[in-house]
Amino acid sequence: MIDAPVIEIVVAVLLVATCGYCVVLNRRLKALKDGQSELQRAIAAFDDASRRAERNLARMESSSAGMGRDLDAVMARAHALVDELSVMVSAGDHIAGRIEGAVSNVRALGAKRAAGGGR
Repeated sequence: MIDAPVIEIVVAVLLVATCGYCVVLNRRLKALKDGQSELQRAIAAFDDASRRAERNLARMESSSAGMGRDLDAVMARAHALVDELSVMVSAGDHIAGRIEGAVSNVRALGAKRAAGGGR
């Protein structure tokens, strides 16, 4: 049979190996726990950033709606001005045509007088 001191040495070696493995395992568990707390901080920061983004989006939506209404009013006024200017240009063209006709008549009358001897 195996002597008692040999068995005790084997048990002692196994206990030392077990203690060494416990130290390694403890370090790994500590690293995992530290990683978990870092992950929780990152998740909290991400949650805060997403909440701020949602608030900013809501502000942007309300602001853009107000700008859209303002832009609609400006566009309506611009269309009214375009219509008004169109009427003015048309009237100006009509007046220019009348003036051109009057000038043609005056030139024709002047040419007749010049040809007729100055009457």
